[in-house]
Amino acid sequence: MFTDYFFPELGGIQDSIATTSRSLGMRGHRVDIYAPRYAPRDYQRIGAPVCEPDLGANVRVRRRPSLSFPSSTGQSRAALLSPIGWAGLTGREKPDVIHVHSFFGIGLEALLNGTFLRMPVIGTNHTTIAGFGPYIPVSVDRASAYVAWFYNRCDYVTAPSRSVLEELEAAGLCRPGEVVSNPIDTRLFRPVRADEHAALRASFGLSRPTITYAGRLGPEKNIEVLLHAAAALRDRGIIAELAIAGHGSHEPVLRTRAADLGLGQRVRFFGTLSPDELARLLRVSDTFAIMSTSETQSMVLLQAMASGVPVVAANVRALPEFVDPANGVLVDPHDPARLAQVLEDLLASADRRGQLGSAGRRSAQKYGVEIVTDAWEALYGSVLHRSKAA
Repeated sequence: MFTDYFFPELGGIQDSIATTSRSLGMRGHRVDIYAPRYAPRDYQRIGAPVCEPDLGANVRVRRRPSLSFPSSTGQSRAALLSPIGWAGLTGREKPDVIHVHSFFGIGLEALLNGTFLRMPVIGTNHTTIAGFGPYIPVSVDRASAYVAWFYNRCDYVTAPSRSVLEELEAAGLCRPGEVVSNPIDTRLFRPVRADEHAALRASFGLSRPTITYAGRLGPEKNIEVLLHAAAALRDRGIIAELAIAGHGSHEPVLRTRAADLGLGQRVRFFGTLSPDELARLLRVSDTFAIMSTSETQSMVLLQAMASGVPVVAANVRALPEFVDPANGVLVDPHDPARLAQVLEDLLASADRRGQLGSAGRRSAQKYGVEIVTDAWEALYGSVLHRSKAA
């Protein structure tokens, strides 16, 4: 695995790589993860010790020197290319497959290794260039052309949603590919039990019906719309609070906007939560809302669904591939009045919340860790077989 996104930087890509690698290792596969070396302050930011995550005996993390670059997490780094290739691997056979998760930095090293060692390379694109258009220093067309060029150097291409593959194809991708979901831990993210509900809510200090958002606090996440919807609910006399979990460069802007709207205790910023803490918060949420315009799947959306929480999602990019009238509600991400109405209706009907939450749980189970690991095993085997036959 080659990735410019990994622990201690938090996000869906990082979670997906770690979870998949751990699961493959538990099945007896050996996985090396090549990732940037982070600074101690990046670990401190999330309250973690400066050490590698425990992903099991068959998974090891190999760090590359790296440079920081601006991002909404304030943690992002791009690994520097290493000239030694696989020479640094000792005590293990040469790998069978290279799997690259980023199209710059260490991703270029993955392509070079694939070429010189004649090994098959699978490329996964987790990013929608168009969704980040306003926040990148070059034109969307130029950036998309580069990304298509990169993945055209891979033997096979995957993405967590159909919309990402279609965007790549429109930019010139001509390699074979398919959708492979990110894995969701449906044991950790589960519905709340009646005997734990009150204690969990008290542990978070929640006293009103709760609308939750979790994820990176960046401008592309469109969180201001949630704040305006919360203000509209207040103006209608609806008792509710907005819980926001995560960190990012946009947090000061969001705090200022919440103050300007006079939301006071109706909005709570919980900061960065561990997976266990996030699972507990989702269990006791009355609904989950995400108005992001840059999602290629949204693991936290599926985690909320796995927790039996009704979801309200932006009707844009990948989100409609996972949310439908049976398991959630789609809304225009730029219409806070409509969002407020949908949230009001959901908060008023426990039966409706229960129906959507149960259907969401069933939908999310299709993306469980074991099912996704099965898909990766089959794909690695297929690509390796075609490579040996060529």
